[in-house]
Amino acid sequence: MGSKRRTAACLLGLILTVSWLACTSTQKADTRSGIVPVAKEACFDVRRADSFSALHERFVYVRLLGNEHYLLTLDSVYTSLPFATGIKLSGEFKFSRVCSDTGAMITFVDFGRPVFCRIVRVEAVASKEAAQQLVKDRTTPKPKE
Repeated sequence: MGSKRRTAACLLGLILTVSWLACTSTQKADTRSGIVPVAKEACFDVRRADSFSALHERFVYVRLLGNEHYLLTLDSVYTSLPFATGIKLSGEFKFSRVCSDTGAMITFVDFGRPVFCRIVRVEAVASKEAAQQLVKDRTTPKPKE
């Protein structure tokens, strides 16, 4: 009887292991950098925003106090965004929280004029490097010269 229980326990362990593996992520890893970029739609408190960095003409990275990281997707391509200074949040959003499609905007100065860009998506990311990898994956490669 002990042998049957041991065999059943081993079989149960094998079934649980295979089930667990089947439920894990099947997202493909980037073999070049070893980063598996994961982004989840989220919201953040604007009062905790520490810094902004333009990663592309349509994407902005935000770092919050407490080591939180977000990738913002804008409503359009803004060719001067990668060279922008003074990036800040503006607009009328509720309770100081910025979420996807809440009316929040990024504002920056271009040749002395303010440019307003509507935020259409807010995603939590693991780090600035993960945000950069997502932007790289989502944008068309530039032609080689």
